[in-house]
Amino acid sequence: MIIVHKYGGSSVATTKKIVDIAKYLGSVKGAGNDVVVVVSAMGKTTDALIKLAHEITNDPSKREMDRLMSTGEQQTIALLSIALQSLGYDAISLTGVQAGIKTIGHHTKNTIESIDSDIIKKHLSEGKIVIVAGFQGVNRNGDVTTLGRGGSDTSAVALAAALGGKCEIYTDVDGIYSIDPRIYPNAKKMERISYEEMMELAFLGAGVMEPRAVELGGKYGVEIYVGKSLGEKNGTIITSKEKVMEKKLITGISINENILMVNIENIPTYAKNVYEIFKIAEEFGVSIGIISQNDVTSENGSIAFTAAKTDEAGLEKAIVKLKDKLKGIEVVVNKDVSKVSLVGIGMVSNIGIASRTFKVLSENDISFHQVSTSEISFSLVVDTNKAKEVAREYAKNGYNLYLASRQSEDLKDLANDIKIRSNVEVVLKEFDITKFETHSDFYNSLEPKPLGVIVAAGY
Repeated sequence: MIIVHKYGGSSVATTKKIVDIAKYLGSVKGAGNDVVVVVSAMGKTTDALIKLAHEITNDPSKREMDRLMSTGEQQTIALLSIALQSLGYDAISLTGVQAGIKTIGHHTKNTIESIDSDIIKKHLSEGKIVIVAGFQGVNRNGDVTTLGRGGSDTSAVALAAALGGKCEIYTDVDGIYSIDPRIYPNAKKMERISYEEMMELAFLGAGVMEPRAVELGGKYGVEIYVGKSLGEKNGTIITSKEKVMEKKLITGISINENILMVNIENIPTYAKNVYEIFKIAEEFGVSIGIISQNDVTSENGSIAFTAAKTDEAGLEKAIVKLKDKLKGIEVVVNKDVSKVSLVGIGMVSNIGIASRTFKVLSENDISFHQVSTSEISFSLVVDTNKAKEVAREYAKNGYNLYLASRQSEDLKDLANDIKIRSNVEVVLKEFDITKFETHSDFYNSLEPKPLGVIVAAGY
C-alpha cells in the first residue's frame, strides 16, 4: 500500500517536530507500507520570504517570487530526509521539479498539469521513504512554479492520485468542524464530509483545505483523511456524498477575510463594458468572486465584485488601465469586508433557505453588501467587524435538526449524544412515514421548519 502523508507548516515548525514526524513515518514504513511525504515550509517561513522581497520592492516579479518561495519547502524536505536517515531509514528528498510535477498557468497560481510518477515509484521500489516539496512544480519553460496558498495539499492529493495511494493530510487541528471552534465553541467535528461540500467550504474561505486538492480528490476518487499531526486517528474523511450518512441542510459555515469589494460607478453597464472589466482583471491575474450589477441597460449604472486581498497589487494596475479605457468611471475599493458562507448538500432540494437566512440578519439588525448562491451554498458579504457575529448567529440557528428513522429506537442514543455534545434540546416525535413519497415531502411537512434533517442509516 502506498500512503501519501502531508504535513503543514505548523507541523514541521521546529527540528524537534521534524524528528518526531520522522519517527512516526518510520513506524508507518515498518508496517509494510510504501511512504511518500509532502511537506510545507517550516512555520512562517513563506511569509518571511515574501516580506524579504517586499523590503526591496512592492511589486516583485512573480517569476522570481516563485523561485524565492519554493526554497522554503526545499529546506524542510532536506531536514526531514536527514532526520529519517539519522534514525536508520533510507530516505530521499525531491523538489517538485525532481518529482516530475508539471504545471501550467500564472506564476504564483499554477495548477498541476501532470506528474511523472515513474520517478517516485523507482525510489519506492528501492525501499526509500520519498519526501517531496509541496506547493511547487515546473512549467513548460523550465521555470520553478508555485501552486498558491495551500498548494501542498494539492501536491499531496495529486501524488496520491498518480500513485494509486491513500492520502492523509496532517495539520494542527484534529479534523474538519462545522464552523471554526474559536468562533462558536459548540462547533461539531465531522467524521465525514462530501467532496462537494468540502470544496465549496474551502473555496468560500475555510482554511483547513485547499479547494483544488478536494477537487482532485473527487475527480480521481482519492479519499482524504484530515487530522492532527501525530494524534489519534479520529479526524475527518473527505469522501463521496454517497458515503456521508448525515444528510444535513447546513454542513458547515465559513468566513473568508481574504476579500475586498470593488464598486465601479458611472459606467454604462452594457455587456461590452462588463467584458472589458473582467478581461483587464484577468490580464493582471485578479481572481473574481461575487459579481453584482444594478441595471444591465443603464448609461450611469454600477457594478460591484469581490476579489482576493492577495491580488491587490494586480487589482491596482487593473484599475489604472480600466480608468483609462472607460472614461468617467469612479472606482471605490472597500477592504473592510468579509464573506460568510453556509454550505450543505441539503440546500439543493429545500425551499425557504433565503427566507431563513435573511431572518437571522433581520432579527440581529445586520446589513450586507452582496449575496451569492449556488446549489449547495449561500454567501453574504458583510462588514468585517460583523462577520463573526453573523457566523455565530447562523451556527446557533443552524443545528436545530430533525432526525428521521423508521424505528424510534434507532434515534435515542443519537439524540442523547447530540444533546450532550451540542447542548441543544432534542425531542423525538412519531410520524406516519407512509404519507410521504420523498424525503423532501417529509421535510416540507415539518413545523416549525428545521434547518436540517439527519436521516439514519437504512431509512
